[in-house]
Amino acid sequence: MALLVVSAACGESGATTTTAATTTTPATVGSTTIATTAAPETTTTAATGAGVTFVGADGVATTVTDTSRIVSLSGDLTEIVFELGRGADVAGIDVTTTYPEQATKLPVIGFAQQLAPEAVLALAPTLVLADQLTGPPEAIQQLRDAGVPVVVVQTQTTLDGVVTKIGQIAEILGVPDAGTALAVRVQGEIDAAQAQAFAPDAAPRVGFVYVRGPQTLLLFGQGMTTQAMIEGAGAVDAGAGTGVGGAVPLTPEALVAAAPDVIVLPEAGLAALGGVDAFAAIPGVADTPAGQANRFLGYDEAYFLNLGPRTGQALAQFVADLIDVMQSS
Repeated sequence: MALLVVSAACGESGATTTTAATTTTPATVGSTTIATTAAPETTTTAATGAGVTFVGADGVATTVTDTSRIVSLSGDLTEIVFELGRGADVAGIDVTTTYPEQATKLPVIGFAQQLAPEAVLALAPTLVLADQLTGPPEAIQQLRDAGVPVVVVQTQTTLDGVVTKIGQIAEILGVPDAGTALAVRVQGEIDAAQAQAFAPDAAPRVGFVYVRGPQTLLLFGQGMTTQAMIEGAGAVDAGAGTGVGGAVPLTPEALVAAAPDVIVLPEAGLAALGGVDAFAAIPGVADTPAGQANRFLGYDEAYFLNLGPRTGQALAQFVADLIDVMQSS
């Protein structure tokens, strides 16, 4: 019987303060362990303007004078804004925002990597937060031509980058003290999780397979946010270790070459595929150590991939799950 540990972050939430605590309550249904992370109690602090000039990752200097209507074009950025106490000022999001809960009730402009300027302009934003994955560039330029400040922050793919990103968003919003407090908290959570990580001589090989139903199966490797999570847990990224760069189509040959001891998957995509048994039946899976020992871990996509304020919490859960799944088989 396949073992699937699913860690999902859900619950009622407001704009998050930097001191709020998060609790995890495990439950077991059959052979599936579900750990549900409750969102912290929250408050908001509205502000009309930051009055700062920020040079984005695209080299464009943007002067921010009004942050009262923010459109966030990435889920990690949305989470940071809420954690900084500015959730009340978010006017819209893109589809990658799935947390906190009240953010998901805001108007959705579509997918930021296929940006439609008209949908953003309809929300009368005073500030648009984007990253290097947002595009096409022509769409960003249309927003700027319409007089909307668009700040493009660097897309971070390392654990160190989480704190950098928090500091940048805090600077843009003019809340440096809140940014410092949040950065200290998140870094502490990351450090605590890494203190429990595997020793090098015991490191399991972990492969991340991105699933969006039977037509979308990708093996992740070098340069993906999943590499930061896997290596942060003291494990070896099986995809990156065999030369996979970015995301490549999943093939039996690629799986066998990666030889993962554990395979991690997005929870929603796995469900769309038909569950653990359907994934285990994919050619090549049964030929891996993970497939032979039924070692599969599933997580909420944003929780595991975003490298946002919950990174330390997600990493701690991942380390604990890895230890458990390796010891139980």
